[in-house]
Amino acid sequence: METGKKICFVILHYNAIEATRKCIKSIMGLEGAKNIYIVVVDNASPNQTGRILWEDYRENENMAVIIKESNDGFSVGNNEGCDYARRRWDPDFLVVTNNDIEFVQKDFAIRIQKEYAENTFAVMGPDIYNPVRKIHQSPIADKPPDKKRVNRTIFLNGMMLGVYPIIYPFMKAYFRRQEHGTSAQGYQEYKENVCLMGACLIYSREYMDMRDKIFDPETVFYYEENIQSLWCIHHKKKTIYQPKLTVMHFEGEATKTVSGQEKDRIRFRMKNILKAAKVYKRFLAEIEHEKEIGAD
Repeated sequence: METGKKICFVILHYNAIEATRKCIKSIMGLEGAKNIYIVVVDNASPNQTGRILWEDYRENENMAVIIKESNDGFSVGNNEGCDYARRRWDPDFLVVTNNDIEFVQKDFAIRIQKEYAENTFAVMGPDIYNPVRKIHQSPIADKPPDKKRVNRTIFLNGMMLGVYPIIYPFMKAYFRRQEHGTSAQGYQEYKENVCLMGACLIYSREYMDMRDKIFDPETVFYYEENIQSLWCIHHKKKTIYQPKLTVMHFEGEATKTVSGQEKDRIRFRMKNILKAAKVYKRFLAEIEHEKEIGAD
């Protein structure tokens, strides 16, 4: 069965070539392959696996591999891949996915089309199941953070980075507990206008036609889902969480390929959370200002 609509998958790749190959293989095995396209964005992998992927798939007319010269993070890399997909194939749907995602439902592309016909959406998120941790990871929240919450995040991360060498032992234990995680609340239920987990997101033309960039404003890592949720709520664009669509998330495959001490990785994470929270705070202020103008 063909999908009837063009669906393009955008995969952000970094180092973990076997994970990316499994992701690609799972997409190629979906029903409706004739109308399915794939863009792989190599985020300047230092192990040169982007070049290997380009060699592997360069003859496939339904695929493209983009090799970036610098690693600019999640938002920029995905935006470049989405921009390429829109210019080359003009898809009806974009599926932005981590390279450690595998699509286990053979009719996944068909389900996207059926779901859109029943519940017209701007953005849709599937049930994201991590089989290693045995947890469901979407949705991440019922609503995006308010000003008070983001201010607290900025204050705490800024303060902790200032005394990081002293508090590192406590932060190590905290982040290890966080990484184990628990299942998202209400993952069994269909939900609307919630914050969807960013490892796999599905966009319709309704969203694409209104935005030059899929992720805007751009952050290096973190807060992408919150920014997107805030934008959709402000512009009255429906987001849905649909547990009837399921993907497997073998989380952390790219992280395993990065050398360095745990101490440095936690510091890196905290710095990027701080930067992203500041971007989100500015965007939240812009949204609030627009509301005030509209109310006058």
